[in-house]
Amino acid sequence: MITYQNASSSKRFWMLVPVVGVLLGVGVWWWQGRQVVPPEVVDAAPEKPGIIKELPVMQPLDTLPPATLSGDRPADFTGEEWAALKEAMSRTDNPEKELERVVTYLRFQRGFEQWQSLQDSPDVAARRRLAEQLFERVPERLRQGELSMGEAVLIQAALLNDIESNEQVRQQRLKEAQKALTDAAPRPDSDEQAREAALLAEYKRREAAILADYKSRPESQRDYARLEEALESARRAVYAGQ
Repeated sequence: MITYQNASSSKRFWMLVPVVGVLLGVGVWWWQGRQVVPPEVVDAAPEKPGIIKELPVMQPLDTLPPATLSGDRPADFTGEEWAALKEAMSRTDNPEKELERVVTYLRFQRGFEQWQSLQDSPDVAARRRLAEQLFERVPERLRQGELSMGEAVLIQAALLNDIESNEQVRQQRLKEAQKALTDAAPRPDSDEQAREAALLAEYKRREAAILADYKSRPESQRDYARLEEALESARRAVYAGQ
């Protein structure tokens, strides 16, 4: 979860990233509802809570070294973190690519937390530099399915408050950024859409038949509880295993 708090207005935006895992102590990564890391990874991951730690010092995101399974441990991860990440990613279909994606996301999340921690820092320039780096990386996090469109817009709006003090310029940049987000948003899969439409059509057909039968009965023979059971049975029959 990425949380933003604006101290001057006491407003908070809770932005729940659609990630339920590979935060090492959990070991399960979901992307747009699809499991990418096998369940058995949970057993292999360390059980210590809070294994993901903040970076010891602020580092520009564009200077952090790339992460590869065959390379040395990046300095911004502890030995325990790195070992658990490599173990988890080795069980995915594309270990190298998944490691790069997860590390990039974790660095983005840590960077956002660091940016918030600098809210009252006198080093305004450093905070703005970090905000700009984070701002530029939001579209890719959306493209990877780690942020929803609403979350991405909220994060960029919050960052822009730091980056640009001119209201007119800020609104223009936000408008341009929203277009970039629209372009980056994952496109629905046409085959998946067709499958979902077919399932919905089949359920609606069964629903109509059940409701017609219910309405055709005399009032004294209508059992609403049984109607609900019939509709639920129809739903399970159509969507079972989906």
